[in-house]
Amino acid sequence: MRSLKSMIRLALLGGLGPMVLLAAAQAQKPVRFPAVTSYSLAKTKVALPADLKGKQNLLVLSFDVSQSPEVDRWLREAQSLERLHEGLRYYVLPVSERENPLYRWWENSSMRGNYSDPQEWPWIVPLYVNRKQFRSTLSIAKDRSVVVLLTDRQGNVVWRTHGKLTAEKQAALNAAISY
Repeated sequence: MRSLKSMIRLALLGGLGPMVLLAAAQAQKPVRFPAVTSYSLAKTKVALPADLKGKQNLLVLSFDVSQSPEVDRWLREAQSLERLHEGLRYYVLPVSERENPLYRWWENSSMRGNYSDPQEWPWIVPLYVNRKQFRSTLSIAKDRSVVVLLTDRQGNVVWRTHGKLTAEKQAALNAAISY
């Protein structure tokens, strides 16, 4: 990844102008998980990122039920990594549009049926938000695949990927875990 300084120099020398400079500046801008309050499947109130429990937190975001197989693969990896790294905590965050309370209750009840192990419920936190605004805050261009974020305790994103779990992504994630 090029530094901001080298990107500016390249843009100026190449005559690419302010649009490239703006894109370069935005690429360097740190991303922080937005403040969101929701309830886990265990029915406990969770304020993110304030209530993140790990020194680092692996957040698996999904945007559609069709992404469940990807989420399940990432979940198994997250559980394995959590056993290896004492300060790591994982969360599964299904992201949906804001809905009425009855719909949210029905959706959450369905998820409890899909995740039959109540030990996992505290770490599964469905988010009902303005999806477009939420994605924009996290610099997520599209919601067609799972997005995986590694954050510090304050919610600052230190690593990200999207899509299926691969050996390359596994290695990059292991390298990004800082302890």
